[in-house]
Amino acid sequence: MDGKFDEYMDWLKTMWKPQQEAAIKAGYVLSYEVIRAEPRSADEPDLLLVTRFKNYAALDGTLAKFDAIAKQFEGSVKASSEAQYARSKIICGRLVR
Repeated sequence: MDGKFDEYMDWLKTMWKPQQEAAIKAGYVLSYEVIRAEPRSADEPDLLLVTRFKNYAALDGTLAKFDAIAKQFEGSVKASSEAQYARSKIICGRLVR
């Protein structure tokens, strides 16, 4: 959403990055990065969040693994889901597909 870039970048710095670091420490992922893109239309993203896994087999059980990490940082999966819903309004003003 226009005018929400700084707010979203703050979330990336304070919540997403520490969770990604925890996932690396736990051995769930290899690396992560934020890539700034030049959108060609209003439907294209201006940021890409990339998480690299060792292989496809590393994706087995990913939801449970990342739910456990979310609990560490946000208190519960429910709180994490509610925060994600609120963030979707920052990202695009509507629920993310």
